[in-house]
Amino acid sequence: MSIFKKQGLGIDLGTVNTIIYLRDKGIFLKEPTLLAIDRESQEILAFGREAEALIGRSNMDQIEIIRPIKDGVIHNFTLTKELLAHFLSNFIKKSFRKPEVVICIPSTISKVERQAVVEVIRDLGVQKASIVEEPFAAAIGSDLAINQAKGRMIVDIGGGTTDIATISYNDIVDKLTIRAAGNRMDEAIQTYIRNQYQLVISIETARKLKEEIGNAQYSEVDKDDQLLIDGLTIIDSKPKHQLIRAEIVALALDEVIQEIVTAIKQVLQVTPPEMMVDLMDGGVLLSGGASLLKRLPERLSDEIGLTFDLVSAPIDAVAIGAGRLVDHLETIKD
Repeated sequence: MSIFKKQGLGIDLGTVNTIIYLRDKGIFLKEPTLLAIDRESQEILAFGREAEALIGRSNMDQIEIIRPIKDGVIHNFTLTKELLAHFLSNFIKKSFRKPEVVICIPSTISKVERQAVVEVIRDLGVQKASIVEEPFAAAIGSDLAINQAKGRMIVDIGGGTTDIATISYNDIVDKLTIRAAGNRMDEAIQTYIRNQYQLVISIETARKLKEEIGNAQYSEVDKDDQLLIDGLTIIDSKPKHQLIRAEIVALALDEVIQEIVTAIKQVLQVTPPEMMVDLMDGGVLLSGGASLLKRLPERLSDEIGLTFDLVSAPIDAVAIGAGRLVDHLETIKD
């Protein structure tokens, strides 16, 4: 990269992961949005993957694992700033010029929270900082032609929130954000296993079940899919192995998926007829890590009556789009 060229970063500050895109280079950081803190001294012990590695493998009476962002909302601005400072420190120190940053947020964040996020980024030593909503960035990162007077819809299913938006002529026409997303799926599996088998499992085990044998539309081809997991019995907290079938995971996920279906229908109900014709022709795009759930596009297509397709890079689309928008900071600053 030429030292004379404007350096730009696109940041997807997610509930589960923080992904940073370097203009003209691609994704250069993908880390869990996590910190490990000493409970007594409040000293930060680890960030990202290092903090994640401590879960279940350290004395949790002394160490607290914190997610500063919950359900798409920043709950601790101080720790969020520390996390971003850690992730960006090496890059900013090596940069000849201070970078310009576009950071992505859920659609429902307030104006006060927007300004607070911008201030957090500016305090880290960047030249300019601006905010863009996640579904808009996901559309840009997915090469969706949004600069035409033609309706398109994107559904970004992340860890904390699902962002649904119809877009036309470089603008979001209608939008809705709900908290039925990846984390809620994991929690639903946890609860179902507890009720069905009287077994307590970790959120990490629930996520593994979702990713390895989870599906949005159970069928006979899934009947042999199963996974052996470990947990603790409710009655006496004894360790126990339990074989879990794919059908059980599908039943656990059903309610969360139905919430997403309902939310998409709500947006479609207020979509102008002209745009509905466009959506019937062009379909709907899915992005975000939780959109990778097996047969989710098929389930949504069957229930809603439109074609749903995964974007080429579901997990990275938001960060890529934010990075591409660096050249348009003046346009999106408001």
